[in-house]
Amino acid sequence: MPFTISLEGKVAVVSGGSRGIGAECCRQLATAGASVAFTHTGSARGGEAAEALVCEINSMGARAYVSAAEVSSEEDVRRFIAEVIKKFGRIDILVNNAATMAYSPLESMGLDEWRRVMGVNLDGPMLMTRETLPHMLRQGGGCIIMISTNAVINGGGNSAHYPASKAGMEGLAVALARDYSSRGIRANIVRPAVIDTDLLRERYPTDEDMAKYAASIPVRRVGKPEDIANAVVFLASDKASYISGAALNVDGGRTYYK
Repeated sequence: MPFTISLEGKVAVVSGGSRGIGAECCRQLATAGASVAFTHTGSARGGEAAEALVCEINSMGARAYVSAAEVSSEEDVRRFIAEVIKKFGRIDILVNNAATMAYSPLESMGLDEWRRVMGVNLDGPMLMTRETLPHMLRQGGGCIIMISTNAVINGGGNSAHYPASKAGMEGLAVALARDYSSRGIRANIVRPAVIDTDLLRERYPTDEDMAKYAASIPVRRVGKPEDIANAVVFLASDKASYISGAALNVDGGRTYYK
């Protein structure tokens, strides 16, 4: 028998799904058969990308829904989850992907900047999870996936608030696994390293820059959004039904290499 993954009949929610890793998660979840709802920040650029993604997913024969929502806003998150339930009737998969970061040495970091990063990266997953949990519990189960970072291991660089916020997110996932696995809800963590998105291209704009960077990664290439999305689809599926509280490095081996 071929190894296949089907998410037919499932409803997946992805925060920050309009571009990059989030958008690819939406595509691959839909390819596996799930209906997909996702958020974007409300910017004009994000809105255009979000609507294009909805059209793309619909053209695949899957259902998609998008809404502008700031994940650090309790009101926005509560409204968005209510909209998803009204449209699809259930939520089986939650991917906490929305994140922000900035490069700033700790000695000069302002408290407002610290709180902004914590608001999106830690408050956001808590709020999305808190509002989703009652629906998962009512239907008898679900799957929660946190998109973290290998910076929780190596510290990243000049962005202490980023790994600190993601480490908090990972603690939340472990607590969820401990408290809710017996009630049918699995929680797991995916740790990307450097992934080829528009944000990375801002730092490494030329192919030469990217090739030089790729040479420093043990597998000798930069990660692609689909590398992360494939891991998400697996963890969301019944093939991973005995996995809860795990952290999966999807990093080409870079985490433990300089």
